[in-house]
Amino acid sequence: MKLYDIKFGNNTKGAGELFVKGGEYDRTSGALRLRAGETADFGTYFNLLPYPQYREYCGAKKFTLALEGEGKYRAEIYARHKDGTKSLISSHVCEGACFAETDCSAAEDGGYLFFTVNAEEDCTLTGGAWLADREAENKVKIGIIICTYRRENFVSANIARIAAAIEAAPVWKERVHVFIVDNAQTLKPEKSDFYTVIPNRNLGGSGGFARGMYELEKDSSFTHFLLMDDDISFDFATVERTYRLLGALTKEHKNASVGGAMLVLEKPNEQYEFGGKYDGLRFRLINSGLDMRKTSSLIKNQNAAKPDYNAWWYCCMPASSIKKYGLPMPFFIKGDDVEYGMRAAEEFILTSGIAVWHQDFAGKYTGILEYYIKRNLAIVSSLWCGAGGFKPAVRFAYFMFKNLLLKNYNCVQVLYEAYEDFMKGPSFFLGNDSEEVNGRIRRLAQAISSAEEVEALFGGKPDVKVRKPDKKSEFFRCLFLAVENYMPAFLFSKKPAATDMGNPSAADCFMKKTVVHYDRNTGKGLILTLDTKRRRELRRKTYKVFFGMLFGYGRMKKAYRAGWQKMCSRENWERMFFAEKQGE
Repeated sequence: MKLYDIKFGNNTKGAGELFVKGGEYDRTSGALRLRAGETADFGTYFNLLPYPQYREYCGAKKFTLALEGEGKYRAEIYARHKDGTKSLISSHVCEGACFAETDCSAAEDGGYLFFTVNAEEDCTLTGGAWLADREAENKVKIGIIICTYRRENFVSANIARIAAAIEAAPVWKERVHVFIVDNAQTLKPEKSDFYTVIPNRNLGGSGGFARGMYELEKDSSFTHFLLMDDDISFDFATVERTYRLLGALTKEHKNASVGGAMLVLEKPNEQYEFGGKYDGLRFRLINSGLDMRKTSSLIKNQNAAKPDYNAWWYCCMPASSIKKYGLPMPFFIKGDDVEYGMRAAEEFILTSGIAVWHQDFAGKYTGILEYYIKRNLAIVSSLWCGAGGFKPAVRFAYFMFKNLLLKNYNCVQVLYEAYEDFMKGPSFFLGNDSEEVNGRIRRLAQAISSAEEVEALFGGKPDVKVRKPDKKSEFFRCLFLAVENYMPAFLFSKKPAATDMGNPSAADCFMKKTVVHYDRNTGKGLILTLDTKRRRELRRKTYKVFFGMLFGYGRMKKAYRAGWQKMCSRENWERMFFAEKQGE
């Protein structure tokens, strides 16, 4: 059985070393050219063989390297060990084609297999694959669900990639179908032989993905659904790997979900996340910030912790999950993937080589996102974690006090709105429309000032300290600096200060009348000023949130655990999907 094709590269600028180190990649033909004496190293993110995973989940014991090309070369297969060392397993002199069976008994768990090609004369590699001694036994048909809102450029590019793959191998037309859920209703509703455009109300990512799952469930031929963001770049080989992995799963793992890692589009060699963990208060990104060109990073992925969830930039789950566990929560955005992963995923499989490139989140953050982050994760905690009310109360109050120090009063109000809506319980999500709620929260958004306005305030580009994210130290720093929230205005300095928008620090803003949350990538910033009257009002609301969560969290936990099924039911979603039609 073919596990996956060897890829010599793709069109992602700057990502060449994630495929192969050495040789010259021809983007037009997809071939790799090597001069005599040159070596190509395939111990890379997209071409290494994570044999422990294929052995565990698929029952494969022997693997075969197949290469196609022209010219004479030596192919050497290695085992990379957990400590970073390598050992030669086999060596093969090949001319044109190579077919090398490998017994990985010499390798150990925690590592991976890889190969190198040493050109004994000028040669060209035109293709290759890793094979396994295991036949695909599971029927697989994947419905790819893309939720979009005015991202025509990304969607068109990704549809073109899928179309090219189908044109090259028409069999994929029977294996995948794309559901494009258009929340902006700016795309022409249409259905082709491999994709369907579904107009939808703007119900956020939750509503878009829920609509796709709702429509997919009508066709019993689909065995899996694959949730994909609209602002990603991906190689169809990732979908192919997912398909073949699912086809080879043993009975013990047939209900497993396959997650895809996120690579940063603007920094294509950096891994943002390899699945996530959630402890009831915060979510932790697994293996975040790794340079995936490094051997040490590849080994870390091989030995990563089992995730609790996988984000929906690329997440493939059994279609049976919809009937068994229901649709996503009506969260609009943020936390829906965490909650559904913890609810509906029996296990997650992540491997190097299954990944997409996603836009960096740093430039997309706005204060109103805090409404969804804090409200939704409070619900997730109440449903799936055993935490009491003290820690959620402290966490809510901490973020409100911190934003008071940052002079971000609109964000404090947003957090208060999140608390208020959380405390309304499931009835809030059964009686309201998420599109209308989003409109209410968006009115609290503060306009970002231009780079020219920011520079005029400072007389040039502001000097911003780049602090390493450290939530624990920032927590204690805020406690120490909280005295500022009681200081009179005349004690504050008129000299403006700047803090990093992506990781704002209370210390940067201490005792300053004017602060700028500065985006170093664009030069733009959020200009904020001290307002003692509003500070006093929001300070009282912070106390209300703390004591309300402290004494009311247990009651809300019971309410959400009793009512979550109605929240994510088909009936509740139909109410929102077709609200306009019902109102006619």
